[in-house]
Amino acid sequence: MIFTLLTFGLTWAVWVPRAAGVQVGVVGQLWTWAPAVAAVLCAALTAGRAGVADLGRRLVRWRVGWRWYPIVLLGPAVFALVVAGVQMLLGARWADVAPTALTLSLPTLLLTLLLLTVTDGLGEEVAWRGYALPRLLDRFNPVPASLILGALWATWHLPLIWTDGAAIEGLPVWLLYGDVGAKSLIFTWVFLRTQGSVLIAALLHASTNLFAVSPAILGPGDLAVASGAMAAKWLLALALFALARPPRTPSPRPEPVEGPTAHPSTGSGPG
Repeated sequence: MIFTLLTFGLTWAVWVPRAAGVQVGVVGQLWTWAPAVAAVLCAALTAGRAGVADLGRRLVRWRVGWRWYPIVLLGPAVFALVVAGVQMLLGARWADVAPTALTLSLPTLLLTLLLLTVTDGLGEEVAWRGYALPRLLDRFNPVPASLILGALWATWHLPLIWTDGAAIEGLPVWLLYGDVGAKSLIFTWVFLRTQGSVLIAALLHASTNLFAVSPAILGPGDLAVASGAMAAKWLLALALFALARPPRTPSPRPEPVEGPTAHPSTGSGPG
């Protein structure tokens, strides 16, 4: 409850006025780190320095198997292209369904990915997967935990629907919740498969935003592309959980340091 109040309070204190037309300048962009700030504060309040240290270890957990890096960095691009291809077979135009990132030069693409990692990725994933998800997994199985977190994650984005120039401006509320709910399941699956790595979650978040399978509305009443993309995410999420059940959940409790030779990627997370 404290985490939710802090996360929403810190963010919406800026986002709600901005949605109402108040000019907030760069502050509106900096507030992408508000969830991470809330997570660190809550970790400190509930578990002290050990809680903050545990959150930090999850953030730098990079030894999770090399294959996960191409999966989380390139997987969203492949998924976006597959979905775009299917929608073209159903009559959509390439210009309407192609990932915008494909128009960028390679240096610009890499720089954008880096910026998205340190803003949207780290700003949100320290909170959603680093702090909130392990605690939900301590009480619920992965699917209900993911859906609860997905509802929280989507609700946090609500002011952006009514914010001029926001990426999801004008998106129907039901589509926001459906889209984010599916992504929450996918993110949970990857999180559990990578020993609870917040770093991997941040990279996946950045790549997903970069190679967005568009939830954009192309015109008044035109929801075909957006709803088709959402349906594809649900199919992927269901397939992941049905065909490759994730391992046991990482503990939200601070991980003990076993000694000076303890491996930085070891702990109570699954192997």
